[in-house]
Amino acid sequence: MNIRNQVSESIVMMATEPHKLRFRSLVRESLRLRSKASSEYPDQVLYSEGTDYIVDYESGTIKRTAASSIPDWSKHPTYGKSDFNHSDYPDITNQTYILYADYEYFDPTAASDVAVGSEALSRILAKLANSEPVTYVVFGDSISTGAEVSEEANKFHNRFAETLRRRFPGAAIDVRMKAIGGESSEGGLKRLQDDVIAQAPDLVTIGYGMNDQNKQANGTNAISPAQFERNIATMIEAVQKHTEADIVLITPCLPNPLWTYASPNVTDYADKLRELGFKYRVGVADLQRIWLDELTAGKTHESLLINNVNHPNDYGHSLYAQALNSLLSSN
Repeated sequence: MNIRNQVSESIVMMATEPHKLRFRSLVRESLRLRSKASSEYPDQVLYSEGTDYIVDYESGTIKRTAASSIPDWSKHPTYGKSDFNHSDYPDITNQTYILYADYEYFDPTAASDVAVGSEALSRILAKLANSEPVTYVVFGDSISTGAEVSEEANKFHNRFAETLRRRFPGAAIDVRMKAIGGESSEGGLKRLQDDVIAQAPDLVTIGYGMNDQNKQANGTNAISPAQFERNIATMIEAVQKHTEADIVLITPCLPNPLWTYASPNVTDYADKLRELGFKYRVGVADLQRIWLDELTAGKTHESLLINNVNHPNDYGHSLYAQALNSLLSSN
């Protein structure tokens, strides 16, 4: 049985209710809880086990004590509310409620951490292996911009670029931010030429779906799954025709289902991206599968979303980076 490390897992706790951690069977006395995503913040608050929180190491749960100094999410303005509109509140951020935990846990599997092999990044990996400079264009909506993440280094595209630099020391990776907050695939398609193709990219990540799925007053999506599929297909075809870039489609995370604009069919958009990845032989960083695994394991929407609506927090961006890293060949 292997012992593994979980680093900077985000947690939101309410009253004295137990919150499930991502993994079970924790190593006793291994959990450390802090207020910031990075342990290097100068204004870091470290919480004390027994005084501020209690851990059940066997079941993998954590809860506040009655006299805890940990912020209580039951005081959040949207606590207990359904079908809420974020515009009705001056501030619904989860920033002040999110904590970060490091701990060790027992993994019953004997498998080692080996990345999934793929040809999706063959061109860029060959260039990096030859010490050639590469241009990485980040295309998409506010999630791709890294909206509300605590620092630049924690945004998924910078995490991924740093993984490549560690694998290829001295690699010259020019990350160009061409994502725009609030945009759907319709808007992205209109600026594809100037913001992607004209950049002569070696790698393009395309991250749309969250704004496309938005539920309208009549119950329909802002952009239907069928139109979304056509938009992304057009992007892929244009990039493949006019550049030699590797393309990676990123499936979207899930919005808070209690948010008034969250549609019940957001998984349809991920399905379309998987189908397009197969059809055009491009990479798919399947974040949504990872996100669903987190929720199934007991993570809550508020513990993964910094704005309690649709923006992943620092831990959420580490999951996005995990999805991208899975495309790296283990060779």
